Amino acid sequence: MFRLFAFIVVALAIATETVAALPPGTRIVGGRDVTIAKHPHQVSLRYKTCDECTFLHSCGGVIYSEQVILTAAHCVYKREDHDLIVVAGTDNRSGSDGVVAVIDKIVIHEEYNPALTENDVAVLFLGTPIQLNGFTTKAAELAKEVPKAGSTAWVTGWGTTTEGGANSFKLQEAEVKVIDQDVCNDAYGFGRITENMLCAGAVGGGRDACQNDSGGPLMSNGSLIGIISWGTGCARPEYPGVYVNVANSRPWIEETVKVNL
Repeated sequence: MFRLFAFIVVALAIATETVAALPPGTRIVGGRDVTIAKHPHQVSLRYKTCDECTFLHSCGGVIYSEQVILTAAHCVYKREDHDLIVVAGTDNRSGSDGVVAVIDKIVIHEEYNPALTENDVAVLFLGTPIQLNGFTTKAAELAKEVPKAGSTAWVTGWGTTTEGGANSFKLQEAEVKVIDQDVCNDAYGFGRITENMLCAGAVGGGRDACQNDSGGPLMSNGSLIGIISWGTGCARPEYPGVYVNVANSRPWIEETVKVNL
């Protein structure tokens, strides 16, 4: 599901031996159009590939506060803050609508491991704060406890609607279920799923995050329980999507924000 860094593909293929894992940096299949008013915490992280180029959607993100955005570490790994912008308050993947904010500072988890996609979380500090109106822009509440297996969750983003397909112009949402940690570990093997990861998917597959959804939210009961991270393919029945376990990452996030603001 991720395609930003080719070397990650190799690392994951070695770790799983029998399956070809897609690398982190990307990842909604089986979803439907939804307005930003239903998911006002969602933002688009856009990247400029050349000096005169337009900023293009590359990942998702989550509003933590007027000045802070959460995303996946692999979305901003080895990227400069001036080559990225955040667009909030719109359900369109591109265009001039929405609120644009520049990024002043990027802080990646100190123990982020790009080969294993461990601690795949980053905090973006904005140079231009986003005004939160509670309707199209709103901060997400971080989960305090790891959700129980079987809990209903919603994953959102503008990523591809099929594995290897085209991005969606309109924001998509898909309903998934939290997967038991041991079940997810059995799927990926080799102790691949750590306590800093959370798995979610649909029985029989068909609903999942996909390419360019990375960094976006997994919400349950009004709280952010996960940040889209990695997985093998998109919506495959045998491989659930893997997310940053927000409840476990919460202390790091809160301390990072406190130190840098």
